[in-house]
Amino acid sequence: MSRNASTDELYFVTLTVTDWIDVFTRRIYSEFIVENLTWCQQNKGLNIYAYVIMTNHIHMVANVTNGSLGDVLGHFKTYTSKELFKMIKSNEQESRRDWMLYAFERAGKYNPLNVNHQFWQNGNYPVLLYSLPVINQKIDYIHDNPVRAGFVGSAHEFWYSSANPESPLKVLY
Repeated sequence: MSRNASTDELYFVTLTVTDWIDVFTRRIYSEFIVENLTWCQQNKGLNIYAYVIMTNHIHMVANVTNGSLGDVLGHFKTYTSKELFKMIKSNEQESRRDWMLYAFERAGKYNPLNVNHQFWQNGNYPVLLYSLPVINQKIDYIHDNPVRAGFVGSAHEFWYSSANPESPLKVLY
């Protein structure tokens, strides 16, 4: 994403866990993501219009009030990568702990952009949403993601989605 993207434009972004590892099957990790997205909303000017947290990736329609969406997402990914790695490492109830830590460390070892591990894949895969029909298409895609995955029968039933009116992350409409 261009570091100079206009703050007036909306973007569809995807943040994907390295090797598509299903980290967000555990509520504790999803809640951590919600807390940090909320912090970015309150402190970094992140505006989220739609979102879903799937088991191994996050989709959002977003922009920022001031500055660069790429910078905000970069800081979010850097911080959450370090903290989620620590959370997984210290979670004695995490049955997949050794395997996940090995995968994150291996990914970091082979990526010169990282020091110790890599939690998120590089890039945010932004798509500029240039018209109302495209915005609506992406929001429908986001909301239908858990339905297509077979997690719920209807989009409003998925907890970590802006389609759910009780969702823990507040969005702008």
